[in-house]
Amino acid sequence: MFFCSKITSIVFLLLLIVDVYAFEQALSPQDNITVGDKVCLSIKASGLTIDSLDKSKLKGLNFGDFELLDVQPAQDSSLNFILSAYKSGKVELLSVELQYEYENQQKVIKTKALPVEIKSVLNPQKTSQDILDIKGISKFNHGLLWYLFFILVIIFVAGVVYLLYKCIKRKTRKPTQEEIIQAIPPKEYAWKQLSDLITLDLVKKGHIKEYYDKLSDIIRFYVSRTYSIDGMEKTTTELYLMLKNKIVPEHNRELKNYLLNCDFVKFAKLIPTEEEIEKDFNIAKKFIEEL
Repeated sequence: MFFCSKITSIVFLLLLIVDVYAFEQALSPQDNITVGDKVCLSIKASGLTIDSLDKSKLKGLNFGDFELLDVQPAQDSSLNFILSAYKSGKVELLSVELQYEYENQQKVIKTKALPVEIKSVLNPQKTSQDILDIKGISKFNHGLLWYLFFILVIIFVAGVVYLLYKCIKRKTRKPTQEEIIQAIPPKEYAWKQLSDLITLDLVKKGHIKEYYDKLSDIIRFYVSRTYSIDGMEKTTTELYLMLKNKIVPEHNRELKNYLLNCDFVKFAKLIPTEEEIEKDFNIAKKFIEEL
């Protein structure tokens, strides 16, 4: 008697905690369902809402051949479980247990399994619409000459593209100052430098040292370009030795003495007269004309 009373008490307590509750369920549509269509499993029960559901267990629900896409509330206080199937033929919507809380009690709803027929989107009369097996590996039968020809074509095309790129780049690139100078003949450029030196009017401004520095550089640059030597950073003696086998010895000695005279003005602070300055300018013109 005591044992029966204990059993009754345990069963009563379990019913207070977990209660299999009355509900209504409906599936729509039930007919003319094709693969990929969405169907709605509508479940209505007292206290069943989105908030009352145990959401942690929704992802674990097994509807068989159907996949749960979403859960939405309906206007008639029911819950709509939006499902979809991707398998054609006769399938079964499996029974699932839904747990929710109502009036501080844990409720359980166990849906009923439903047989469903899902139609394929393919036309059964046209088997060509079905998914075909992967074709086997095809052999690429070409001789060695074909591959050599193919490689040569690629090299030729790459060469043409490279030449076009270089031509376009050369046309669009702005020339440097050095390139502009190199395009002007040495004698013409030297005359232009002498003309610019006069325009600066350094003698009247008292910049005698700077005047002779530029005059010396004009001659050095002209000689360097004319005889293809690097004489701008050389001493006067070094420049003399570099030109020894390139110009007439007499002209070479005159050039050496002229540049030494310019060096005296630049470094020894020798102050020439106006007549000497004019004479040195005319000698520079003579060098450009004769060398």
